[in-house]
Amino acid sequence: MEKQKLAIPKGYRKTRQREAILKVLEQAEYPINAEQIFMELRNRGIDISLSTVYRNLEMLTKEGLVVKSYMMNEDKARFALPDKKNYLVCEKCGKIVIIDNCPFDKFKEELIEVHGFEITGHSIEVYGVCPECQKK
Repeated sequence: MEKQKLAIPKGYRKTRQREAILKVLEQAEYPINAEQIFMELRNRGIDISLSTVYRNLEMLTKEGLVVKSYMMNEDKARFALPDKKNYLVCEKCGKIVIIDNCPFDKFKEELIEVHGFEITGHSIEVYGVCPECQKK
Protein backbone atom coordinates (compact mmCIF):
# COMPACT_ATOMS: atom_id res chain seq x y z
CA MET A 1 0.00 0.00 0.00
CA GLU A 2 1.34 3.43 -0.95
CA LYS A 3 2.29 5.68 1.98
CA GLN A 4 0.40 8.96 2.27
CA LYS A 5 2.54 12.07 2.12
CA LEU A 6 2.20 13.82 5.46
CA ALA A 7 2.05 17.47 4.46
CA ILE A 8 0.21 20.33 6.11
CA PRO A 9 -2.35 21.74 3.62
CA LYS A 10 -1.86 25.16 2.02
CA GLY A 11 -3.35 27.97 4.04
CA TYR A 12 -2.29 26.40 7.35
CA ARG A 13 0.95 27.04 9.17
CA LYS A 14 3.38 24.14 9.32
CA THR A 15 3.84 23.81 13.07
CA ARG A 16 5.94 21.40 15.09
CA GLN A 17 2.79 20.31 16.90
CA ARG A 18 0.86 19.46 13.72
CA GLU A 19 3.78 17.54 12.32
CA ALA A 20 4.16 15.68 15.63
CA ILE A 21 0.46 14.69 15.65
CA LEU A 22 0.78 13.32 12.10
CA LYS A 23 3.95 11.45 13.11
CA VAL A 24 2.17 9.81 16.07
CA LEU A 25 -0.68 8.73 13.79
CA GLU A 26 1.78 7.45 11.20
CA GLN A 27 3.49 5.30 13.84
CA ALA A 28 0.27 4.11 15.51
CA GLU A 29 -0.64 0.52 14.67
CA TYR A 30 -4.37 1.29 14.70
CA PRO A 31 -6.78 4.23 15.22
CA ILE A 32 -6.24 6.00 18.56
CA ASN A 33 -8.12 8.67 20.49
CA ALA A 34 -7.04 12.26 21.14
CA GLU A 35 -6.03 11.53 24.73
CA GLN A 36 -3.70 8.75 23.56
CA ILE A 37 -2.17 11.12 21.01
CA PHE A 38 -1.77 13.78 23.71
CA MET A 39 -0.05 11.35 26.11
CA GLU A 40 2.29 10.09 23.38
CA LEU A 41 3.25 13.66 22.47
CA ARG A 42 3.92 14.49 26.12
CA ASN A 43 6.03 11.32 26.44
CA ARG A 44 8.06 12.56 23.47
CA GLY A 45 8.68 15.86 25.25
CA ILE A 46 6.38 17.95 23.06
CA ASP A 47 4.74 20.81 24.92
CA ILE A 48 1.09 20.73 23.84
CA SER A 49 -2.33 20.97 25.45
CA LEU A 50 -5.16 18.52 24.93
CA SER A 51 -7.32 21.28 23.43
CA THR A 52 -4.56 21.99 20.88
CA VAL A 53 -4.53 18.30 19.95
CA TYR A 54 -8.31 18.39 19.42
CA ARG A 55 -8.16 21.61 17.34
CA ASN A 56 -5.43 20.21 15.13
CA LEU A 57 -7.20 16.87 14.70
CA GLU A 58 -10.34 18.74 13.64
CA MET A 59 -8.39 20.69 11.01
CA LEU A 60 -6.48 17.63 9.77
CA THR A 61 -9.75 15.68 9.53
CA LYS A 62 -11.45 18.51 7.63
CA GLU A 63 -8.54 18.58 5.18
CA GLY A 64 -8.65 14.80 4.65
CA LEU A 65 -5.25 14.00 6.16
CA VAL A 66 -6.83 12.22 9.13
CA VAL A 67 -9.91 10.01 9.39
CA LYS A 68 -12.20 10.21 12.43
CA SER A 69 -14.28 7.19 13.48
CA TYR A 70 -16.22 5.88 16.45
CA MET A 71 -15.98 2.33 17.69
CA MET A 72 -19.06 0.54 18.94
CA ASN A 73 -19.54 0.98 22.71
CA GLU A 74 -16.98 3.82 22.91
CA ASP A 75 -17.79 7.46 23.43
CA LYS A 76 -14.44 8.79 22.22
CA ALA A 77 -13.57 9.33 18.59
CA ARG A 78 -10.53 7.57 17.21
CA PHE A 79 -8.20 9.04 14.62
CA ALA A 80 -6.02 7.44 11.98
CA LEU A 81 -4.32 8.15 8.71
CA PRO A 82 -6.49 7.17 5.74
CA ASP A 83 -4.53 3.95 5.13
CA LYS A 84 -5.54 2.71 8.63
CA LYS A 85 -9.24 3.55 8.54
CA ASN A 86 -10.56 0.03 7.89
CA TYR A 87 -10.15 -2.52 10.64
CA LEU A 88 -11.34 -5.61 12.49
CA VAL A 89 -12.08 -5.38 16.23
CA CYS A 90 -12.15 -8.33 18.63
CA GLU A 91 -15.20 -8.02 20.88
CA LYS A 92 -13.49 -9.96 23.67
CA CYS A 93 -9.95 -8.58 24.00
CA GLY A 94 -10.25 -5.35 21.99
CA LYS A 95 -7.48 -6.28 19.54
CA ILE A 96 -7.56 -4.20 16.36
CA VAL A 97 -6.29 -5.45 13.00
CA ILE A 98 -6.00 -3.12 10.01
CA ILE A 99 -7.65 -4.30 6.78
CA ASP A 100 -5.14 -3.55 4.02
CA ASN A 101 -7.26 -4.36 0.97
CA CYS A 102 -10.44 -2.36 1.31
CA PRO A 103 -13.48 -4.31 0.07
CA PHE A 104 -15.50 -1.09 -0.18
CA ASP A 105 -13.80 0.04 -3.36
CA LYS A 106 -15.66 -2.65 -5.36
CA PHE A 107 -18.97 -1.81 -3.66
CA LYS A 108 -18.57 1.97 -4.06
CA GLU A 109 -19.42 2.09 -7.76
CA GLU A 110 -22.60 0.10 -7.16
CA LEU A 111 -23.68 2.53 -4.41
CA ILE A 112 -23.08 5.49 -6.70
CA GLU A 113 -25.04 3.89 -9.53
CA VAL A 114 -27.97 2.62 -7.44
CA HIS A 115 -28.36 5.49 -4.96
CA GLY A 116 -26.82 8.42 -6.83
CA PHE A 117 -24.65 9.45 -3.89
CA GLU A 118 -21.41 11.29 -4.37
CA ILE A 119 -19.18 9.25 -2.05
CA THR A 120 -16.76 11.52 -0.17
CA GLY A 121 -15.25 8.98 2.20
CA HIS A 122 -15.76 5.89 4.30
CA SER A 123 -14.36 3.75 7.07
CA ILE A 124 -15.09 0.11 7.77
CA GLU A 125 -15.22 -1.36 11.23
CA VAL A 126 -15.91 -5.08 11.51
CA TYR A 127 -16.52 -6.78 14.86
CA GLY A 128 -15.91 -10.40 15.76
CA VAL A 129 -13.70 -12.66 17.85
CA CYS A 130 -9.97 -12.97 17.09
CA PRO A 131 -8.30 -16.40 16.71
CA GLU A 132 -6.64 -16.18 20.15
CA CYS A 133 -9.95 -15.50 21.92
CA GLN A 134 -11.68 -18.26 19.93
CA LYS A 135 -9.21 -20.75 21.44
CA LYS A 136 -10.08 -19.71 25.01
